[in-house]
Amino acid sequence: MESILLPNIAAILVKDMLIDENKTKDRTNKFAKRDFPLLCSDSDDEALHFFLQQKRRKHEDNRDKRVIPNNSSSKKFTMENNVPFAPYEPIKRQTLTEINLLNKFNTTLFEGYLHMSKMTFLRIFKRLRQYLPSEHLPTSAPPQSIFSLALWKLSTDEHFEDIGRKFNITKHVCQQVIRLFWRRISAQYETLIQWPSTPEKRQYTVQTFQSNQQLNKFQQLFGILATKQLDVFLEAENEERQVVLQIICDGDQKVIDCFLVLADEYSFDTSPIGQTLALNVQTMPLGSYLIGDESFPLKPYLLRPIGAPSDEKERAFNKALQPALLLAQQSLDSMAKRFNALYALEARNLHEVRKIVDTVCALHNLCVDMEDEYVERKLKDIQFNWAKVGNGAITKHAGEEDEIGKQKRATIMTEVLR
Repeated sequence: MESILLPNIAAILVKDMLIDENKTKDRTNKFAKRDFPLLCSDSDDEALHFFLQQKRRKHEDNRDKRVIPNNSSSKKFTMENNVPFAPYEPIKRQTLTEINLLNKFNTTLFEGYLHMSKMTFLRIFKRLRQYLPSEHLPTSAPPQSIFSLALWKLSTDEHFEDIGRKFNITKHVCQQVIRLFWRRISAQYETLIQWPSTPEKRQYTVQTFQSNQQLNKFQQLFGILATKQLDVFLEAENEERQVVLQIICDGDQKVIDCFLVLADEYSFDTSPIGQTLALNVQTMPLGSYLIGDESFPLKPYLLRPIGAPSDEKERAFNKALQPALLLAQQSLDSMAKRFNALYALEARNLHEVRKIVDTVCALHNLCVDMEDEYVERKLKDIQFNWAKVGNGAITKHAGEEDEIGKQKRATIMTEVLR
């Protein structure tokens, strides 16, 4: 009897060991690396890169736990605890197909949603294509889809959930794609929002004002300042905060400088351009100056209206400044009319708000370059002034005690009114 049992037991043990070994090999080879559509690790987004790494590590840990070591103790442990291993299921992926807004909507609907012509849309996409991920990357969204979703968000100000339902994608994918666009475009600030730094560009900037019949009396005008107070909802703080947007525009109404900060921390002197001009006025051509309203301080390089005009000459000078101030307001109005997101900004934090605003200013400049007339045509039907005092503009008056600034203003006043 003993001679019969021993060979049978040995055969059973060998068979079990072979089965365990094959199962171990199968489970090791079954693990498939997850492909994250649209969420490829981007060098300019460390948080997203960390997220992807953590996901991969988690799946590697789960794989290691499912592999059964080829020894009798592991088999005994499994039999004693009677815990079956759950079969591995591949992770479902969502692929973002090409979103073609040009074919989806006719011309009227397209302009109603995107606030620009189809030709402008195509030309701006061609200009920005180089800054978007390569279409050859297997984990990236089609570049035109990224561009389309981002402009849809900025133009319509729909929530991510609404955009996701409209284009049949998840809220998470929608957020990642649109935020990728904000990161990429805002990173090109120096290219798309250019401060005139070469002699040729400086000369052209002065000439843009000289070609304006209402402003050609200001012979060395270099830029016009405007501010707008915005209400922004910050997800990180779960509350609404007030911020100030400060822009400088040229005679073409293009933004050549923009700055955004919390309202209670704002002052022109602490803005980057304010600090730069205070240290080095040669940032602008010799003898040139900016014009701003009463909320800006008087400087040798910054004119503002006379706070309490005492005679007809001073009142006439203040009136002569109005076309310049109106031009800057129109720049803000045009941006808000085209990109409705400025009416009600939502972002994770203030840093993201700055990226959104930089992107809006860059797109505004491109629309000016493309000579898109949608906003001008729309304003003929619906008049509004988003930047005027009493509609979110700063009403606090800054000081005008700078003596050199007073002398410079008096000299220019004489030239303008002669």
